Amino acid sequence: MAAPKRENQTVSQSPQKRTKKVHNQHQNNLVSHIDGVSSNPNRSGNLPDDILDRIFSFLPIKQAVEIGVLSPRFKKSWLFNRKILFDREFSRHHDREEYIHIVNHVFNSHVGSRIQSLSLCFDPTAKEHMIERWLKICAEKGIEELDLDFFQGRDVFKISQFLDIKSLTTLKLVYCEVDLPPQLTGLSFLTTLILKRVDLNIETMETLFFHCLLLETVDLWQCSNIQHLKVCARSLKRFKVLKVRHCTEILSIDIDAPTLRSIYYIGNVVKFQFAEVLHLDEVLLNFSPSRCFAKASLVENLVSDLSYANVLTTTSAFLEGLTTRIRDGAFRDLQFRLWNLKEFQLFMEGTSYCNLFDIASFLKNCPSLEKLFLDLNDFSFDCGFYWELHQKQLLQYFPHFFTSLKFIKVKGFKFQKHELELVRFLLGKAVFLETLVLVTPRTGRIRIYEPADAINYKRLIFSWRASPKTNIVLLDHYHDKGPVQPKVSQFG
Repeated sequence: MAAPKRENQTVSQSPQKRTKKVHNQHQNNLVSHIDGVSSNPNRSGNLPDDILDRIFSFLPIKQAVEIGVLSPRFKKSWLFNRKILFDREFSRHHDREEYIHIVNHVFNSHVGSRIQSLSLCFDPTAKEHMIERWLKICAEKGIEELDLDFFQGRDVFKISQFLDIKSLTTLKLVYCEVDLPPQLTGLSFLTTLILKRVDLNIETMETLFFHCLLLETVDLWQCSNIQHLKVCARSLKRFKVLKVRHCTEILSIDIDAPTLRSIYYIGNVVKFQFAEVLHLDEVLLNFSPSRCFAKASLVENLVSDLSYANVLTTTSAFLEGLTTRIRDGAFRDLQFRLWNLKEFQLFMEGTSYCNLFDIASFLKNCPSLEKLFLDLNDFSFDCGFYWELHQKQLLQYFPHFFTSLKFIKVKGFKFQKHELELVRFLLGKAVFLETLVLVTPRTGRIRIYEPADAINYKRLIFSWRASPKTNIVLLDHYHDKGPVQPKVSQFG
Protein backbone atom coordinates (compact mmCIF):
# COMPACT_ATOMS: atom_id res chain seq x y z
CA MET A 1 0.00 0.00 0.00
CA ALA A 2 1.51 3.29 -1.03
CA ALA A 3 2.22 5.98 1.49
CA PRO A 4 2.36 9.52 0.04
CA LYS A 5 4.80 12.09 1.25
CA ARG A 6 3.97 14.01 4.34
CA GLU A 7 2.55 17.43 3.72
CA ASN A 8 4.71 20.33 4.71
CA GLN A 9 3.73 21.98 7.95
CA THR A 10 4.28 25.64 8.73
CA VAL A 11 4.99 26.70 12.26
CA SER A 12 4.98 30.41 13.00
CA GLN A 13 7.25 30.18 16.04
CA SER A 14 9.33 27.50 17.69
CA PRO A 15 8.16 26.32 21.14
CA GLN A 16 11.32 27.82 22.71
CA LYS A 17 10.65 31.25 21.22
CA ARG A 18 6.99 31.18 22.22
CA THR A 19 7.91 30.16 25.78
CA LYS A 20 10.50 32.93 26.04
CA LYS A 21 8.01 35.49 24.67
CA VAL A 22 5.36 34.47 27.20
CA HIS A 23 7.97 34.55 29.99
CA ASN A 24 9.01 38.09 29.07
CA GLN A 25 5.35 39.18 28.91
CA HIS A 26 4.80 37.89 32.45
CA GLN A 27 7.82 39.85 33.66
CA ASN A 28 6.67 43.05 31.94
CA ASN A 29 3.14 42.63 33.30
CA LEU A 30 4.47 42.22 36.85
CA VAL A 31 6.67 45.30 36.54
CA SER A 32 3.84 47.36 35.04
CA HIS A 33 1.40 46.29 37.75
CA ILE A 34 3.67 47.17 40.65
CA ASP A 35 4.90 50.38 38.98
CA GLY A 36 1.25 51.35 38.56
CA VAL A 37 0.54 50.75 42.22
CA SER A 38 3.54 52.76 43.33
CA SER A 39 2.79 55.71 40.96
CA ASN A 40 -0.92 56.02 41.70
CA PRO A 41 -1.53 58.23 44.76
CA ASN A 42 -5.08 56.92 45.10
CA ARG A 43 -3.82 53.41 45.67
CA SER A 44 -1.28 52.10 48.18
CA GLY A 45 1.63 54.41 47.30
CA ASN A 46 5.20 53.09 47.27
CA LEU A 47 5.41 49.47 48.26
CA PRO A 48 7.46 48.95 51.44
CA ASP A 49 10.61 46.85 51.37
CA ASP A 50 9.06 43.90 53.20
CA ILE A 51 6.44 43.52 50.44
CA LEU A 52 9.13 43.78 47.75
CA ASP A 53 11.04 41.17 49.68
CA ARG A 54 8.01 38.92 49.59
CA ILE A 55 7.28 39.42 45.87
CA PHE A 56 10.77 38.98 44.47
CA SER A 57 11.97 36.36 46.91
CA PHE A 58 9.91 33.70 45.15
CA LEU A 59 11.55 34.28 41.77
CA PRO A 60 14.75 32.47 40.77
CA ILE A 61 17.72 34.83 41.10
CA LYS A 62 18.19 35.16 37.32
CA GLN A 63 14.58 36.32 36.74
CA ALA A 64 14.78 38.70 39.71
CA VAL A 65 17.85 40.38 38.21
CA GLU A 66 16.20 40.57 34.76
CA ILE A 67 13.20 42.38 36.26
CA GLY A 68 15.61 44.77 37.96
CA VAL A 69 17.01 45.64 34.54
CA LEU A 70 13.51 46.35 33.21
CA SER A 71 12.71 48.91 35.89
CA PRO A 72 15.03 51.08 38.07
CA ARG A 73 12.41 50.77 40.80
CA PHE A 74 13.47 47.13 41.27
CA LYS A 75 17.17 47.46 40.59
CA LYS A 76 18.21 45.98 43.94
CA SER A 77 15.22 43.81 44.70
CA TRP A 78 17.25 40.69 43.88
CA LEU A 79 19.09 41.25 47.15
CA PHE A 80 16.05 39.77 48.92
CA ASN A 81 15.88 36.71 46.67
CA ARG A 82 15.14 33.33 48.29
CA LYS A 83 15.93 31.09 45.32
CA ILE A 84 19.64 31.25 44.56
CA LEU A 85 19.71 28.91 41.58
CA PHE A 86 22.97 28.65 39.64
CA ASP A 87 22.32 25.28 37.97
CA ARG A 88 23.74 23.53 34.89
CA GLU A 89 22.03 25.87 32.47
CA PHE A 90 23.64 28.86 34.16
CA SER A 91 27.08 27.21 34.36
CA ARG A 92 27.11 26.53 30.62
CA HIS A 93 27.25 30.27 29.93
CA HIS A 94 30.07 31.17 32.33
CA ASP A 95 33.61 29.95 32.89
CA ARG A 96 34.56 28.67 36.33
CA GLU A 97 36.13 31.82 37.72
CA GLU A 98 33.30 34.03 36.48
CA TYR A 99 30.74 31.59 37.91
CA ILE A 100 32.38 31.59 41.35
CA HIS A 101 32.69 35.39 41.33
CA ILE A 102 28.97 35.82 40.56
CA VAL A 103 27.84 33.36 43.26
CA ASN A 104 30.18 34.89 45.84
CA HIS A 105 28.92 38.38 44.99
CA VAL A 106 25.32 37.27 45.49
CA PHE A 107 26.08 35.84 48.93
CA ASN A 108 28.10 38.91 49.95
CA SER A 109 25.25 41.18 48.87
CA HIS A 110 22.26 39.18 50.09
CA VAL A 111 20.24 41.07 52.71
CA GLY A 112 17.05 38.98 52.75
CA SER A 113 16.02 37.19 55.90
CA ARG A 114 15.44 33.83 54.16
CA ILE A 115 17.10 31.62 51.58
CA GLN A 116 14.73 28.89 50.48
CA SER A 117 16.78 27.18 47.74
CA LEU A 118 20.41 26.92 46.67
CA SER A 119 21.54 25.21 43.47
CA LEU A 120 25.23 25.04 42.51
CA CYS A 121 26.89 23.41 39.51
CA PHE A 122 30.64 23.88 39.00
CA ASP A 123 34.03 22.32 39.71
CA PRO A 124 34.50 22.72 43.50
CA THR A 125 38.18 21.78 43.53
CA ALA A 126 40.10 23.94 46.07
CA LYS A 127 36.94 25.94 46.84
CA GLU A 128 35.78 23.91 49.85
CA HIS A 129 36.13 26.79 52.31
CA MET A 130 34.10 29.12 50.09
CA ILE A 131 31.35 26.54 49.69
CA GLU A 132 31.35 25.99 53.45
CA ARG A 133 30.83 29.74 53.98
CA TRP A 134 27.93 29.79 51.48
CA LEU A 135 26.28 26.83 53.17
CA LYS A 136 26.73 28.44 56.59
CA ILE A 137 24.89 31.55 55.36
CA CYS A 138 22.14 29.34 53.94
CA ALA A 139 21.83 27.43 57.21
CA GLU A 140 21.49 30.67 59.17
CA LYS A 141 18.71 31.78 56.81
CA GLY A 142 16.71 28.57 57.05
CA ILE A 143 17.47 26.90 53.70
CA GLU A 144 14.99 24.17 52.73
CA GLU A 145 16.20 22.92 49.31
CA LEU A 146 19.86 22.20 48.56
CA ASP A 147 21.16 20.99 45.17
CA LEU A 148 24.93 20.51 44.86
CA ASP A 149 25.88 19.28 41.40
CA PHE A 150 29.65 18.82 41.29
CA PHE A 151 29.90 16.47 38.31
CA GLN A 152 32.60 18.72 36.82
CA GLY A 153 34.88 18.15 39.79
CA ARG A 154 38.30 16.58 39.43
CA ASP A 155 37.80 14.65 42.66
CA VAL A 156 34.74 13.63 44.62
CA PHE A 157 33.59 16.48 46.85
CA LYS A 158 33.43 15.65 50.57
CA ILE A 159 30.14 17.04 51.78
CA SER A 160 29.75 15.33 55.17
CA GLN A 161 30.85 18.16 57.46
CA PHE A 162 28.42 20.60 55.81
CA LEU A 163 25.21 18.64 56.28
CA ASP A 164 24.39 19.63 59.85
CA ILE A 165 21.44 21.72 58.59
CA LYS A 166 18.20 21.11 60.43
CA SER A 167 15.87 23.07 58.11
CA LEU A 168 16.56 21.04 54.93
CA THR A 169 13.56 19.32 53.34
CA THR A 170 15.11 18.47 49.95
CA LEU A 171 18.72 17.40 49.39
CA LYS A 172 20.26 16.56 46.01
CA LEU A 173 23.94 15.66 45.76
CA VAL A 174 25.87 14.84 42.56
CA TYR A 175 29.43 13.47 42.64
CA CYS A 176 29.88 13.84 46.37
CA GLU A 177 31.20 11.74 49.21
CA VAL A 178 28.80 11.27 52.10
CA ASP A 179 30.06 9.95 55.43
CA LEU A 180 27.50 10.81 58.08
CA PRO A 181 28.21 10.58 61.79
CA PRO A 182 26.18 7.92 63.67
CA GLN A 183 24.63 10.66 65.81
CA LEU A 184 23.22 12.87 63.08
CA THR A 185 21.85 16.19 64.37
CA GLY A 186 20.74 17.75 61.08
CA LEU A 187 18.34 16.65 58.31
CA SER A 188 15.54 15.99 60.78
CA PHE A 189 12.99 17.63 58.40
CA LEU A 190 14.30 15.97 55.23
CA THR A 191 11.53 14.65 52.94
CA THR A 192 13.34 14.16 49.60
CA LEU A 193 16.82 12.69 49.15
CA ILE A 194 18.45 12.42 45.69
CA LEU A 195 21.97 11.02 45.41
CA LYS A 196 23.71 10.70 42.05
CA ARG A 197 27.22 9.35 41.55
CA VAL A 198 27.69 9.17 45.31
CA ASP A 199 29.79 6.58 47.14
CA LEU A 200 27.47 4.92 49.63
CA ASN A 201 27.77 2.31 52.33
CA ILE A 202 25.33 0.38 54.49
CA GLU A 203 26.04 2.54 57.56
CA THR A 204 25.21 5.78 55.72
CA MET A 205 21.85 4.47 54.51
CA GLU A 206 21.01 3.10 57.95
CA THR A 207 21.81 6.47 59.53
CA LEU A 208 19.59 8.31 57.04
CA PHE A 209 16.61 6.00 57.51
CA PHE A 210 17.03 6.06 61.30
CA HIS A 211 17.27 9.85 61.75
CA CYS A 212 15.24 11.26 58.84
CA LEU A 213 11.80 10.25 60.06
CA LEU A 214 9.94 12.51 57.61
CA LEU A 215 11.49 10.97 54.48
CA GLU A 216 9.04 10.51 51.62
CA THR A 217 11.30 9.91 48.59
CA VAL A 218 14.75 8.33 48.17
CA ASP A 219 16.34 8.42 44.69
CA LEU A 220 19.72 6.70 44.12
CA TRP A 221 21.26 7.19 40.71
CA GLN A 222 24.60 5.70 39.57
CA CYS A 223 25.69 5.30 43.17
CA SER A 224 28.62 2.98 43.90
CA ASN A 225 30.42 1.12 46.68
CA ILE A 226 27.22 -0.51 47.96
CA GLN A 227 26.26 -4.11 47.17
CA HIS A 228 23.42 -4.70 49.60
CA LEU A 229 20.90 -1.89 49.88
CA LYS A 230 18.77 -2.08 53.01
CA VAL A 231 15.68 0.11 53.16
CA CYS A 232 14.95 -0.01 56.88
CA ALA A 233 11.96 2.33 56.95
CA ARG A 234 9.52 0.58 59.27
CA SER A 235 9.48 3.57 61.63
CA LEU A 236 8.87 6.04 58.77
CA LYS A 237 5.21 6.96 58.39
CA ARG A 238 5.46 9.00 55.18
CA PHE A 239 7.93 7.03 53.08
CA LYS A 240 6.28 6.50 49.66
CA VAL A 241 8.83 6.40 46.82
CA LEU A 242 12.04 4.43 46.23
CA LYS A 243 14.07 4.91 43.03
CA VAL A 244 17.24 2.98 42.24
CA ARG A 245 18.77 3.67 38.82
CA HIS A 246 21.95 2.31 37.24
CA CYS A 247 23.64 1.36 40.54
CA THR A 248 25.65 -1.43 38.92
CA GLU A 249 27.31 -2.77 42.09
CA ILE A 250 24.05 -3.52 43.90
CA LEU A 251 23.33 -7.26 44.24
CA SER A 252 20.35 -7.21 46.56
CA ILE A 253 17.70 -4.82 47.86
CA ASP A 254 15.99 -5.54 51.19
CA ILE A 255 12.83 -3.51 51.76
CA ASP A 256 11.15 -3.12 55.14
CA ALA A 257 8.85 -0.17 54.49
CA PRO A 258 5.13 -0.69 55.20
CA THR A 259 4.12 2.71 53.74
CA LEU A 260 6.04 2.34 50.46
CA ARG A 261 3.78 2.85 47.43
CA SER A 262 6.10 3.29 44.41
CA ILE A 263 9.24 1.43 43.32
CA TYR A 264 11.32 2.42 40.29
CA TYR A 265 14.30 0.22 39.47
CA ILE A 266 16.59 0.38 36.42
CA GLY A 267 19.60 -1.91 36.15
CA ASN A 268 20.71 -5.53 36.32
CA VAL A 269 18.42 -8.20 37.70
CA VAL A 270 19.03 -8.25 41.46
CA LYS A 271 17.53 -9.99 44.45
CA PHE A 272 14.57 -8.18 45.98
CA GLN A 273 13.56 -9.16 49.49
CA PHE A 274 10.37 -7.71 51.01
CA ALA A 275 9.56 -7.92 54.69
CA GLU A 276 5.89 -8.11 53.72
CA VAL A 277 3.69 -7.97 50.63
CA LEU A 278 2.98 -4.28 49.90
CA HIS A 279 -0.02 -2.62 48.27
CA LEU A 280 2.03 -0.77 45.68
CA ASP A 281 0.55 1.92 43.44
CA GLU A 282 3.32 1.96 40.81
CA VAL A 283 6.19 -0.39 40.01
CA LEU A 284 8.79 0.18 37.28
CA LEU A 285 11.31 -2.61 36.62
CA ASN A 286 13.69 -1.94 33.74
CA PHE A 287 15.89 -5.03 33.87
CA SER A 288 18.93 -5.35 31.64
CA PRO A 289 18.71 -8.47 29.43
CA SER A 290 20.28 -11.61 30.93
CA ARG A 291 20.68 -15.18 29.67
CA CYS A 292 21.45 -16.51 33.16
CA PHE A 293 18.84 -18.88 34.64
CA ALA A 294 19.98 -17.83 38.13
CA LYS A 295 18.76 -14.32 37.24
CA ALA A 296 15.45 -15.80 36.05
CA SER A 297 14.94 -17.32 39.50
CA LEU A 298 15.30 -13.86 41.02
CA VAL A 299 12.44 -12.64 38.81
CA GLU A 300 10.32 -15.63 39.84
CA ASN A 301 10.82 -14.79 43.51
CA LEU A 302 10.04 -11.12 42.91
CA VAL A 303 6.72 -11.51 41.11
CA SER A 304 5.03 -13.01 44.16
CA ASP A 305 5.82 -9.83 46.11
CA LEU A 306 4.01 -7.77 43.47
CA SER A 307 0.68 -9.53 43.98
CA TYR A 308 -1.11 -6.33 44.95
CA ALA A 309 0.57 -3.77 42.66
CA ASN A 310 -1.81 -1.51 40.70
CA VAL A 311 0.49 -0.36 37.86
CA LEU A 312 3.46 -2.29 36.46
CA THR A 313 5.91 -1.05 33.81
CA THR A 314 8.67 -3.41 32.76
CA THR A 315 10.73 -4.89 29.93
CA SER A 316 10.60 -8.21 28.13
CA ALA A 317 13.53 -9.35 30.31
CA PHE A 318 11.05 -9.53 33.19
CA LEU A 319 8.70 -11.78 31.21
CA GLU A 320 11.60 -14.01 30.19
CA GLY A 321 12.16 -14.79 33.85
CA LEU A 322 8.55 -16.01 34.11
CA THR A 323 8.39 -18.07 30.92
CA THR A 324 7.46 -21.75 30.85
CA ARG A 325 10.51 -23.89 31.67
CA ILE A 326 11.62 -26.90 33.67
CA ARG A 327 10.67 -26.29 37.28
CA ASP A 328 11.10 -28.94 39.97
CA GLY A 329 11.83 -31.55 37.32
CA ALA A 330 8.77 -30.78 35.16
CA PHE A 331 8.17 -28.46 32.19
CA ARG A 332 5.47 -26.14 33.51
CA ASP A 333 4.25 -22.56 33.99
CA LEU A 334 5.06 -20.46 37.02
CA GLN A 335 2.09 -20.13 39.36
CA PHE A 336 1.39 -16.51 40.39
CA ARG A 337 -1.39 -13.91 40.38
CA LEU A 338 -1.26 -10.12 40.17
CA TRP A 339 -4.68 -9.61 41.68
CA ASN A 340 -4.83 -5.80 41.71
CA LEU A 341 -2.96 -4.98 38.51
CA LYS A 342 -5.00 -2.45 36.52
CA GLU A 343 -2.36 -1.18 34.08
CA PHE A 344 0.53 -3.03 32.45
CA GLN A 345 3.15 -1.42 30.20
CA LEU A 346 5.68 -3.63 28.43
CA PHE A 347 8.75 -2.45 26.53
CA MET A 348 10.08 -5.06 24.12
CA GLU A 349 13.86 -5.09 23.70
CA GLY A 350 15.86 -5.99 20.62
CA THR A 351 17.92 -8.67 22.39
CA SER A 352 14.87 -10.45 23.88
CA TYR A 353 13.52 -13.87 22.90
CA CYS A 354 10.17 -13.10 24.55
CA ASN A 355 7.34 -14.09 22.21
CA LEU A 356 3.56 -13.91 21.89
CA PHE A 357 2.95 -16.91 24.12
CA ASP A 358 5.02 -15.36 26.94
CA ILE A 359 2.88 -12.21 26.77
CA ALA A 360 -0.34 -14.22 26.78
CA SER A 361 0.85 -16.40 29.69
CA PHE A 362 1.55 -13.29 31.74
CA LEU A 363 -1.75 -11.58 30.93
CA LYS A 364 -3.79 -14.60 32.04
CA ASN A 365 -2.42 -14.02 35.56
CA CYS A 366 -3.75 -10.46 35.71
CA PRO A 367 -7.52 -10.91 36.26
CA SER A 368 -8.20 -7.21 36.93
CA LEU A 369 -6.15 -5.74 34.06
CA GLU A 370 -7.92 -2.84 32.32
CA LYS A 371 -5.19 -1.09 30.31
CA LEU A 372 -2.38 -2.66 28.29
CA PHE A 373 0.46 -0.68 26.66
CA LEU A 374 2.94 -2.52 24.41
CA ASP A 375 5.98 -0.70 23.01
CA LEU A 376 7.47 -2.54 20.00
CA ASN A 377 9.73 0.24 18.72
CA ASP A 378 12.95 -1.19 17.23
CA PHE A 379 11.82 -4.73 18.12
CA SER A 380 10.86 -7.62 15.86
CA PHE A 381 9.55 -10.93 17.15
CA ASP A 382 11.92 -13.83 16.43
CA CYS A 383 9.82 -16.68 17.73
CA GLY A 384 11.90 -19.63 16.49
CA PHE A 385 11.12 -23.30 15.95
CA TYR A 386 9.65 -23.95 19.40
CA TRP A 387 7.03 -21.29 18.73
CA GLU A 388 6.16 -22.68 15.31
CA LEU A 389 6.00 -26.32 16.45
CA HIS A 390 4.39 -25.97 19.87
CA GLN A 391 3.52 -22.55 21.29
CA LYS A 392 1.67 -21.27 18.22
CA GLN A 393 -0.84 -24.10 18.54
CA LEU A 394 -1.18 -23.51 22.28
CA LEU A 395 -1.95 -19.86 21.60
CA GLN A 396 -4.52 -20.81 18.99
CA TYR A 397 -6.44 -22.85 21.58
CA PHE A 398 -5.66 -20.57 24.51
CA PRO A 399 -8.51 -21.12 27.01
CA HIS A 400 -8.36 -17.82 28.93
CA PHE A 401 -10.25 -14.60 28.23
CA PHE A 402 -9.33 -11.10 29.38
CA THR A 403 -12.71 -9.98 30.63
CA SER A 404 -11.52 -6.78 32.39
CA LEU A 405 -9.38 -5.44 29.54
CA LYS A 406 -10.86 -2.22 28.13
CA PHE A 407 -7.97 -0.42 26.42
CA ILE A 408 -4.94 -1.59 24.41
CA LYS A 409 -2.26 0.52 22.77
CA VAL A 410 0.52 -1.00 20.64
CA LYS A 411 3.31 1.47 19.82
CA GLY A 412 5.86 0.89 17.10
CA PHE A 413 3.39 -1.26 15.16
CA LYS A 414 4.97 -2.26 11.82
CA PHE A 415 2.27 -4.62 10.51
CA GLN A 416 4.69 -7.54 10.61
CA LYS A 417 3.44 -11.13 10.68
CA HIS A 418 3.86 -11.81 14.41
CA GLU A 419 2.58 -8.35 15.33
CA LEU A 420 -0.62 -9.05 13.40
CA GLU A 421 -0.89 -12.42 15.15
CA LEU A 422 -0.57 -10.67 18.51
CA VAL A 423 -3.31 -8.16 17.64
CA ARG A 424 -5.57 -10.93 16.38
CA PHE A 425 -5.09 -12.87 19.63
CA LEU A 426 -5.77 -9.85 21.85
CA LEU A 427 -8.88 -8.84 19.91
CA GLY A 428 -10.24 -12.35 20.16
CA LYS A 429 -9.63 -12.70 23.92
CA ALA A 430 -10.53 -9.20 25.16
CA VAL A 431 -14.27 -9.75 24.86
CA PHE A 432 -15.23 -6.39 26.38
CA LEU A 433 -12.48 -4.31 24.79
CA GLU A 434 -13.52 -0.73 24.08
CA THR A 435 -10.49 0.66 22.20
CA LEU A 436 -7.44 -0.66 20.36
CA VAL A 437 -4.86 1.92 19.26
CA LEU A 438 -2.07 0.99 16.83
CA VAL A 439 0.75 3.55 16.56
CA THR A 440 3.43 3.44 13.86
CA PRO A 441 7.16 3.56 14.82
CA ARG A 442 8.98 6.76 15.73
CA THR A 443 11.44 6.17 12.90
CA GLY A 444 8.72 6.92 10.33
CA ARG A 445 9.44 3.77 8.33
CA ILE A 446 5.74 2.85 8.47
CA ARG A 447 3.20 5.59 7.77
CA ILE A 448 -0.55 5.59 7.35
CA TYR A 449 -1.70 8.54 5.25
CA GLU A 450 -3.98 7.43 2.44
CA PRO A 451 -7.59 6.78 3.47
CA ALA A 452 -7.57 3.64 1.33
CA ASP A 453 -4.69 2.18 3.35
CA ALA A 454 -6.43 2.83 6.63
CA ILE A 455 -9.66 1.29 5.32
CA ASN A 456 -7.91 -1.89 4.17
CA TYR A 457 -6.03 -2.29 7.43
CA LYS A 458 -9.12 -1.65 9.50
CA ARG A 459 -11.22 -4.08 7.46
CA LEU A 460 -8.73 -6.85 8.20
CA ILE A 461 -8.35 -6.05 11.90
CA PHE A 462 -12.06 -5.42 12.45
CA SER A 463 -12.79 -8.97 11.37
CA TRP A 464 -10.82 -10.25 14.40
CA ARG A 465 -12.90 -8.49 17.03
CA ALA A 466 -14.67 -10.53 19.69
CA SER A 467 -16.73 -7.47 20.56
CA PRO A 468 -18.46 -5.53 17.76
CA LYS A 469 -18.26 -2.42 19.94
CA THR A 470 -14.46 -2.31 19.90
CA ASN A 471 -13.13 0.90 18.36
CA ILE A 472 -9.90 0.49 16.37
CA VAL A 473 -7.64 3.50 15.77
CA LEU A 474 -4.59 3.66 13.46
CA LEU A 475 -2.21 6.53 14.21
CA ASP A 476 1.10 7.84 12.98
CA HIS A 477 3.42 8.27 15.95
CA TYR A 478 3.35 12.08 15.90
CA HIS A 479 -0.45 11.98 16.34
CA ASP A 480 -0.21 9.84 19.47
CA LYS A 481 -1.54 12.49 21.83
CA GLY A 482 -4.75 10.90 23.03
CA PRO A 483 -6.14 11.30 26.55
CA VAL A 484 -5.25 7.73 27.59
CA GLN A 485 -1.54 7.52 28.31
CA PRO A 486 0.45 5.25 30.68
CA LYS A 487 0.91 6.57 34.20
CA VAL A 488 4.65 5.97 34.02
CA SER A 489 5.79 7.89 30.95
CA GLN A 490 9.58 7.89 31.40
CA PHE A 491 11.62 4.72 31.20
CA GLY A 492 15.33 5.43 31.39
